[in-house]
Amino acid sequence: MRIADLGLDSRIVEILKGQGIEELYPPQADAIGPALLGENLVLAIPTASGKSLVAYLAILASVLRGGKALYIVPLRALAAEKYEDLKEFEQLGMKVGVSVGDYDSVDPTLEKFDVIVATSERADSLLRHRTNWLQQLTVVVADEVHLINDADRGPTLEITLAKLRQVNPKAQVLALSATIKNSDQLAKWLEAEHVKSEWRPVPLKEGVYHDGLVHFVDKSVVEIKRAEDDMSGLVTDIMSSGGQALVFVNTRRSTEALAKAVGSQIRHELDDKRREHLKKVGESLSAAQDEPTSMGARLARCIENGVAFHNAGLTNPQRAIVEKEFRKGRLVCIVATPTLASGLNLPARRVIVRDLNRFDVNFGLSPIPVLEVKQMCGRAGRPKYDKYGEAILFAKDIDEVDELIQEYFLSDPEPIESKLGSEPALRMHVLASVATGHVGTEEDLLAFFNRTFFAFAGGSNRRSRRRS
Repeated sequence: MRIADLGLDSRIVEILKGQGIEELYPPQADAIGPALLGENLVLAIPTASGKSLVAYLAILASVLRGGKALYIVPLRALAAEKYEDLKEFEQLGMKVGVSVGDYDSVDPTLEKFDVIVATSERADSLLRHRTNWLQQLTVVVADEVHLINDADRGPTLEITLAKLRQVNPKAQVLALSATIKNSDQLAKWLEAEHVKSEWRPVPLKEGVYHDGLVHFVDKSVVEIKRAEDDMSGLVTDIMSSGGQALVFVNTRRSTEALAKAVGSQIRHELDDKRREHLKKVGESLSAAQDEPTSMGARLARCIENGVAFHNAGLTNPQRAIVEKEFRKGRLVCIVATPTLASGLNLPARRVIVRDLNRFDVNFGLSPIPVLEVKQMCGRAGRPKYDKYGEAILFAKDIDEVDELIQEYFLSDPEPIESKLGSEPALRMHVLASVATGHVGTEEDLLAFFNRTFFAFAGGSNRRSRRRS
């Protein structure tokens, strides 16, 4: 389906054409009808399959008719990315603003914007202050909506969506998600059209690495030339064919340690031009710090070696430099914590997930969920650059190879579940609803919480148990 055939404002078509976008991917084509008609939509498709474009086109169609849009994201870095994407359309006469963080205050300047990009915590804060312009919204986009499943961010996102639908029931809701098992349940909760697909613009090869060999799901086996260590070998191997690597580990400390180790091995493989450029980037990064930090200095040294680490400890300018240099193909590898997998547009030809367990305060060392691993693996394969992407897990021994393939590649991701039922989350949001005047009586409180995914899914489960 061609963009030019959608009946959009011709200026939108020209802007997208300038970005190299003239046709829709199959899942986008399935979703664009409901999106442009103003219908609620749950779009559950793999990473890099074009969820954001569907949301952008729905926003533009509505705003050009005099509407107003709110784009909700989980992370500040993702807010910055969406803000820059949407700024490209300001030449149409609309204004785009961004509001991030969890600070509890009203920002009167937001009313003048036609599109506001905000974190879920910030959107929740605006709702608590009963900001008037929220009732003028015609479109609400919830990006990475499967993070309702997240114990930390999930309850706030869920409550925010429930409140927005209560105070502004006519607003169109577009919920964008990775492929999850029960996206149809989310669609029923949001009274939305449901589009789900496994289609990817770049085919994905999935495999498990052990002792110099990658065992792929399709039964093929590829030998990796050994370097000083296994990880450096995997990075050097993909680098030799002009590719880049993303490596996921479970702690901030690990990102730094591994980036330093891999950089020390691959720096000799950099050509003079790249080495000179990265040296200048490292020097400018150090010079740009008002108060030089040890982390900034360590990052600069890693960048000079062709590798960077990416975690929540970096400043926004530091993250921006890392992401820019990687997108330009100058950095060979980024070593990151899993938060980088949450929607940021940083694909690589090879994604390596080294750590498949992490510490949980309640359960100790626990396996990372299938959904999260699939999110990380979904970063593999750059549209327009790579003919395929590779997602590689690490096995401790040969017996674990088949186990990991079965558990993470041949199994469905877990269904998402509301985390609003946990005592701390429920107490906080009940008290907030009462304190801000969102509810005035016990009946109001019950009526509001009956609008949540927690109540909807619980009711669905009870109904299904009665039927069985």
